Amino acid sequence: MARVTTFQRLDQNAVRALLTSPARGVVQDLMKRGLRVESAAKRNISGLGGTGPKRVDTGRARSSITTVLVSRGGQPAVLVGSNLEYIVFIHDGTGIYGPKRRPIRPTGHKFLKFKPKGGRGYVYVRQVKGMKPNPFLAKALSAAKT
Repeated sequence: MARVTTFQRLDQNAVRALLTSPARGVVQDLMKRGLRVESAAKRNISGLGGTGPKRVDTGRARSSITTVLVSRGGQPAVLVGSNLEYIVFIHDGTGIYGPKRRPIRPTGHKFLKFKPKGGRGYVYVRQVKGMKPNPFLAKALSAAKT
């Protein structure tokens, strides 16, 4: 019995649409993984069964974490993050715990002045240690694998 082999050409436009169209499988899978990372990051920053200390007072930082579909070099990609300026300080830490590894001191005065959370009046200090890092986003990346 003779064996017959047939060749079919791939429709390049169909393959491109499968890889880049928002309604197709690859992009949907990217978005699904991005949303899992977003959910894990929100849990981590809240301290709810997450990996780091609680860093939520008003919920602004938690609600700023979003997932966005972008194109990088013509290829679909997903960005998970926040546009808040201070989110990097939550993630990387400040003072002796941050990248500079030194206490926070006043620059134009003798004392730092701040109002403590839940307290009355003000506190005056010459320096503070800073805030320990909560790498909520870095630790959330493992959620993309499942």
